[in-house]
Amino acid sequence: MKNKKDKVVYIDKEHLRKHNVIENVFIYEDLDLDERTRNIYKYFEKRFIESYRLSAEVFCIKEYSFYIKDSFQCNAFAIHRKGYNIIGITNMYPVLLSDKFDSKYFNNIIFNFLINNENIGLAYIDLCNDEKFDFGKFMLECSIEFTLGHEFRHIKQFNSSKIRKQSYHMQENVVESDFNIRKHAWEFDADRSGCYDVLKYVFSANRNLEERSNDKFKCLLYAGCASMIITKYLFYYGFIYKDVTNTTIKKKEFYTKKFSHPHPLTRCMNILDYYYSNISNDFPKLEMDYQEYFNNVFGILKLYFDSLLEDKNFMEQVFDDLSTHMDDVNKYNDELYDVAIQDEAIRDLLISSNTSFEGYSE
Repeated sequence: MKNKKDKVVYIDKEHLRKHNVIENVFIYEDLDLDERTRNIYKYFEKRFIESYRLSAEVFCIKEYSFYIKDSFQCNAFAIHRKGYNIIGITNMYPVLLSDKFDSKYFNNIIFNFLINNENIGLAYIDLCNDEKFDFGKFMLECSIEFTLGHEFRHIKQFNSSKIRKQSYHMQENVVESDFNIRKHAWEFDADRSGCYDVLKYVFSANRNLEERSNDKFKCLLYAGCASMIITKYLFYYGFIYKDVTNTTIKKKEFYTKKFSHPHPLTRCMNILDYYYSNISNDFPKLEMDYQEYFNNVFGILKLYFDSLLEDKNFMEQVFDDLSTHMDDVNKYNDELYDVAIQDEAIRDLLISSNTSFEGYSE
């Protein structure tokens, strides 16, 4: 955490644009947009700014800003440049993410009761029948929460005491650039931070239910994890774009030490295991069984992607990859953990937050 003497100040995007810190700023207020699209932009902008403000104040991130970038890509990013700490999304992100987390894609989530005992099955049915609860909205919020937590962790990495004077730019989309294991470790760390924020959001959502139960809470926890993994695959395979959802899916080869980000299977298993570990630590009375947890998360994934895609073979590819590459995934995540806890930026963050290195492991 930074010195409390540092003043936390929100910097308007126009100031950054005038001083050539950012470019291609998307000003939705100047466009002739339909009411739904305008409201989506207003909501995402407010959601990101308010969340960033709260986090910046807690962790004393001075001179912080948020903006929407005009781009043909759907992306989220974090930048540390000229002393400014910037989180951004592209103009495609709010609209496309809202479309992909439309409630219609989660109408079949009720069928997840088929793989569960009676109590969990009834909990899914109760949530689906609750007029005040919207699975699509909940899944979207979990996805946003994950992105916010992930990008803010990058901001904290940039501001770690050993490296705060340097300039960095991290984005969500995979770039087939030269491999750098430090960047992979930073993504590993940011994913863990994001998934813990989702866990806190799910806990809050559960408390807001009028009728609560441990079984409903479990269902929400399963769905929260599924939302994060859905987000990873939407971006990596390009499903986030409308014009590719009905095309034949081309299998992408598994890799470890390549490209700007770890393979989505590696990232998803890191999220899955770390999320479960924190559920077990924070909510021991749930006595959550890992196999039940795994089955439910992947059950929701299958129901979602079968609803989204005409090609119903996508989840079969995922299961095949899991079967084929699980040992490699586990070994590489173990290696990234070792690199992460030895990285100066991450070590500084763990120490400053009084997080034990053992507690950081699964």
